[in-house]
Amino acid sequence: MNHWLNNCKLDYFNHDLNNLNAIDQLMKDIFSEILDSKFNNEAIYLINNAAILTPVSPIERIETDKIIENIHINLLAPMIITSNFLKLTMNLNVDKRIMNISSASAKYLLPSQSCYSTAKAGLDSFTKSIKIEQENGEFPTKVAAVYPGMIDTNLQSEIRSLSSDHFPYVNEFIRLSEEGKLQTPEYTANKLIEILLSENYGEAVILESID
Repeated sequence: MNHWLNNCKLDYFNHDLNNLNAIDQLMKDIFSEILDSKFNNEAIYLINNAAILTPVSPIERIETDKIIENIHINLLAPMIITSNFLKLTMNLNVDKRIMNISSASAKYLLPSQSCYSTAKAGLDSFTKSIKIEQENGEFPTKVAAVYPGMIDTNLQSEIRSLSSDHFPYVNEFIRLSEEGKLQTPEYTANKLIEILLSENYGEAVILESID
């Protein structure tokens, strides 16, 4: 599906990121639209944003398929997408950038978030590795991972709905929402785009704040 907005063409490709083996074809389909475009591409950017928080529970209570799903979507999918992006753009002499949306949970650990925190810590390490690989490339890609902060999204609603038995810090998250301390999605998106388009993007590989 595609349409035009403010003279910009928008294309949408629906895909279940838990289906890892189909990501290669997804990326080929996306790039067939990009590279066949009649417009000159001066820059091409990738933002790995999709993620799930669940399961939030002590690890011994979590079913194996839920652990696998979390790591698939939060870590393996962005790794595979990045691999394809770099492969499909390696000969393009344009401004290329990858932004991986990480989380402070990669660094500041809470109980019952072992799957999410592990995946995000892995994403940080992956980002650092890609930066090293790209530094000596002929047409290198700039890459960084960003901690966007606490945002008023469905993930926050989801964690506030948990019982304290599953997540001991649930009351703290409820309080943050009630006190209006969560960022709006609009504010966060604007700050992330500002970072992505900045002249020094990629110099710092891990950005722990968007401010």
